[in-house]
Amino acid sequence: MNELRNILEESVARVFDDLITNEFLASTEETVKQKTYLWPGDLWDTVKELGITQILVDEARGGMGGSWTDAYVVVRRCGYSSAPLPVPEAILTGWLAERASIELPLGVAGIISQALPSTYLIDSTLSGQIRNVPWGRSADYYVGITSDKKLIVATRENVAISPEENLGHDPCDTISFNHTPIISQAPIDLPSDGVRWLCALLRSAQIVGASSRCLEIALKYVGEREQFGRTLSRFQAIQHQLAVMAGAVATIEAITATAFRKMEARGIRENDRDAKLEIAAAKCRSSDAVETITSIGHQVHGAIGFTYEYGYHFLTRRLWAWRAEFGGSGEWGEYLGRLAATEGGDNIWRYITS
Repeated sequence: MNELRNILEESVARVFDDLITNEFLASTEETVKQKTYLWPGDLWDTVKELGITQILVDEARGGMGGSWTDAYVVVRRCGYSSAPLPVPEAILTGWLAERASIELPLGVAGIISQALPSTYLIDSTLSGQIRNVPWGRSADYYVGITSDKKLIVATRENVAISPEENLGHDPCDTISFNHTPIISQAPIDLPSDGVRWLCALLRSAQIVGASSRCLEIALKYVGEREQFGRTLSRFQAIQHQLAVMAGAVATIEAITATAFRKMEARGIRENDRDAKLEIAAAKCRSSDAVETITSIGHQVHGAIGFTYEYGYHFLTRRLWAWRAEFGGSGEWGEYLGRLAATEGGDNIWRYITS
């Protein structure tokens, strides 16, 4: 890990550990459940002051000039801390805007992961319904890529919001646009579904972070909890389960870190050997591992792991949500299978190692 990543890890960990407590998560979650969502503005302001939402933006444009591997450190920590903020989405939005040479408005971005069809675009306005927009209700503007590969920025005017949330009780809203003005648009060198690919990559890193935290808490618990005169960690059955859990965490950590490195080296393009294989593999494997990680984590805790006060659920419920967001293991596994069939038995290994 280079110096920038060390600084990022320490800075983000310090802020999140101090501010994102179980009590904070519970109070934020309660406003979502009661349909009175209160945007955690103080935490967001602190995050903005750190500059981590601009990690992929060039220093000449006021960013950190970091790489995707640097961003991995931040996004992983967001998952580790169950951060109830669209930090990964803000990082991606800044990268997209720079790639398209667009200046973003001030405020929070709502990111649209699906390709916007041409029928949604009429005379520099946006009309249509978009589902599953993370923190869509809190957005000051919306960003997406059209089917003809243009990045657009739409205002919040003429927008109807249907508040919804995922299993982690993070906002994930349906946004209905009705001739909403598009204030910026420019060609971007990405596939029309590029945002979905990159959101899948970000969720993979969040899954890694939350999974590693689940493992840490489980190890701490079995090392302290005693039964029949000895700690749970002394029981062979528990040791075996935790070894399986640790193996799953290590696997997704390795494959997701590789995907971020490939994204930095090759990006995503159409009809070329880019980072899509690694991104698909990371999301497929991390989504698939959630079942193993959460089931073992809860099993070794017993009843206490299911109590609201203990707080393990802040991690596991988000893991259950993230494994499905932007495609689950089935969808990404099908992509990998089709890729293998297309390349054929003689070429698939060469393709993987290229």
